[in-house]
Amino acid sequence: MSYEDKKERIYKELSRLWSMHLDRKNFKVSRRDLMKGMAAMGITAGMAKYFMQGAPLGVRKAWAAEGGTPEERAINAAKALFANAKKKTISIMHPSGSGGNMTPFTKEWKDLTGFDVELIEVPVTQTHQKAMQEAVAKTGRFDLMIPAPLSLPELAEAGAALDITDYVAKYDPEDSHGDNQLEFPVREFGQKYKGRYYGLYCDGDVWHLSYRIDKMKEKGKAPFAQGLMVDTWDDYDKLCGEMHDKANNFYGALEYRSPFWNKFHWMTRFQSKGVLYFDKDMNSMAASPESIKTCEEMVKLQDVMPTEQFTYGFTENYSQYYAQGRGFCEFGWPSLWRYSMDAKGAKSIVAGRDDKGFPIQSAPSGIPGTKNAAGETIRAVIMPFAWDFVVNKHSEIPEAAYLYSQWLTGPTMSMRSIPNEGGYFDPWRRNHFLAPSPEFFAGYPGDYLKVQFEEMTQAVPEIIMPGAAEYHDAIDKNLQAAYNKQKTPEKAMQDAAKEMDRITKRRGKDKQKESWIALAKMYPEPLQKAAGVASWS
Repeated sequence: MSYEDKKERIYKELSRLWSMHLDRKNFKVSRRDLMKGMAAMGITAGMAKYFMQGAPLGVRKAWAAEGGTPEERAINAAKALFANAKKKTISIMHPSGSGGNMTPFTKEWKDLTGFDVELIEVPVTQTHQKAMQEAVAKTGRFDLMIPAPLSLPELAEAGAALDITDYVAKYDPEDSHGDNQLEFPVREFGQKYKGRYYGLYCDGDVWHLSYRIDKMKEKGKAPFAQGLMVDTWDDYDKLCGEMHDKANNFYGALEYRSPFWNKFHWMTRFQSKGVLYFDKDMNSMAASPESIKTCEEMVKLQDVMPTEQFTYGFTENYSQYYAQGRGFCEFGWPSLWRYSMDAKGAKSIVAGRDDKGFPIQSAPSGIPGTKNAAGETIRAVIMPFAWDFVVNKHSEIPEAAYLYSQWLTGPTMSMRSIPNEGGYFDPWRRNHFLAPSPEFFAGYPGDYLKVQFEEMTQAVPEIIMPGAAEYHDAIDKNLQAAYNKQKTPEKAMQDAAKEMDRITKRRGKDKQKESWIALAKMYPEPLQKAAGVASWS
């Protein structure tokens, strides 16, 4: 088919699509419906703007009224709401340390919409507690809250979080389609509960592995492949052992073994063996052979780790070990790469660059995996934390609050807010990875964004369901006992499973099972296949 023939066919299909909407009164055309129809014809968001020039007047009016971007739609709608709004200020509860991602843009939002913004900082550890208090007090003191996705199920069930599914459909944040969407499965398990939207991401926290590429070269070693230090966990354990040099205060691995932080390593390594947190009947799999073996492997790895790992959290680890050149590799959030690449602010000594500004001491890697019976390497890349905008169900201005969150998390605004100093939000949208601005790339130099984009499609959630904190604590404290040699790995994992099953029974097994199966169906396809999730009901 010639170019002209193809163009004519597209216009004919578009005319048919547009005619479906012209009979609606007052030009109430859904931009999402139009975009979906155009996407089915292979028309991208950029092409759509071009073709819209030839659209019927009614469609063009509706398109212009709604706005061509998530930010424009949010601004236009908020501006229309302002005059009759019961409150003129959007109050936002946010975790300490994240203000830098919002403060520089509050005046801009006010100038554009009329609404002011009040930022109310609370300690990171209190975001869930403060949000849950709203379920009882119903004060509406916060219009927006920024908890971790882990909190979504509890907040939804308690009546603190507003179901924003209708707002998402009405204003289209472009999180699931187009050039700026979020990748599956991250867009599902971080924003939805039982198939309904309760949050919008303002931060992405999929793990990666930072490692010393220069130290490998010194020993005549090469990475497994571009973007992968090693292929499997066995390869990882072996290489960490070979790179260990205790005599020179250089450690082979920098994994967390301290309370609260330690469970994330188990979550990613264990699930790569093709087994998830629970089975189809909501029985804990913590005592499975795969889990016990994982715990044994992690205890053994401690021979090449500093003793401080039993007390250090992520901030101490960042500043005292990897960035100071005292360890070969470390798992972490995107902030690990950003921090260790900051030679001035973080005073990192592993931020060396070549004359083109490309990192030469450190390299980013995907997370290792486990080979299955077919010889395929299965990876379960944990996404612990991240942050969501959640609308308080008791807010007097819920729609305006939602619109602010859509504006700040839009593809253009998030590109501006994330690299801002004084905040810690990290990438999550497709355009962050594939089309970063110069300022954005400067914060995540080298191959990091490319590597992280691949990781997003293999991401797995924490236990994001009611009782999450209790389940996590059962895993955490028993892993801690194994790491400190207070229990054998087998005993520790058996005790964790027993406690998790007691939590399930107390909360209602049928109800928990429903939440769990919904979460399991948000896993990457290889892991769903390995665990047989398709047959779960």
